[in-house]
Amino acid sequence: MIRLPAAVCAVLAASCASGSPAGDVVVFDFEEFPGNPDRSAGDKTALLLVRDGFAAVIKRTSGEKFTVWNSTGETLPASWGSKHLSPTFNYFKDDYFVISFTMPVYAISIEFGDFGQDQDTAEIHAYTGLDGTGDRLGSAFGFFGYSDISVDPPTRVEFAAAQGETFSSVLFRAGANPFFQSAFMDNIVIHTDHAPAPGTLALLALGALGARHRRRR
Repeated sequence: MIRLPAAVCAVLAASCASGSPAGDVVVFDFEEFPGNPDRSAGDKTALLLVRDGFAAVIKRTSGEKFTVWNSTGETLPASWGSKHLSPTFNYFKDDYFVISFTMPVYAISIEFGDFGQDQDTAEIHAYTGLDGTGDRLGSAFGFFGYSDISVDPPTRVEFAAAQGETFSSVLFRAGANPFFQSAFMDNIVIHTDHAPAPGTLALLALGALGARHRRRR
C-alpha cells in the first residue's frame, strides 16, 4: 500500500472534498506561491497546484530544476500578476515541462512571453497518460518574434481534444534551438471533464514528492 505524507494527503483530500470546479474551468496563475526573485535560479523539481477541486503536478521531463519567478519591480502585463513559471535554470536543455492532471481534461491554454532578442516557438502536446505517456492526441503551436513581453501581450497557445476525447497530461515549452526553454509561462487555463480517475491522486502526489520520473516513450 502506498503511504503518503500527512501534509500531501491533507491537500489532496481537500481538493476532492471541494467537489467539481465551478464551470469546469480552472486557472493556475502561480500567484499563491512566494516566488523566487532570481528568474534564472532553479529551486524546484516538482510543483503541486491545487484549486477548486482540481490538482495538477508540474515537472520537467529531464528532471531539471525550474522556478516560480517573482517579477516584482519588472514591467510585465497586468494580467500576469507578479508570479510566473520560469525554466531558465537550464534553458539549453532539450526537454519539456510536463503537467499531469487529477481529472481528464479536454482543453488547455497557456500564455508564453519573453524579453525579446530572439524568435521563439511555443509548443503544447497532449497525451492520454500521466507524465506525457500513452497516446498523443495532438499538438498546438504559437510563434512570437523579437517583441518584448513588457511591451506586447503574451502569446496564448490553445489545444482542444476531438469530441469524446480527453487527455491526462501535456508537454509544453517555448524557445528556439539552442535555447529550447527560454520563455516564461503563466495563466494556464484548464477545461475539465469529470471526477478523478482511481489512483490518479496518489500518482500525482508521488510525482510532487520527487518520485523517480518515468521516461517518455
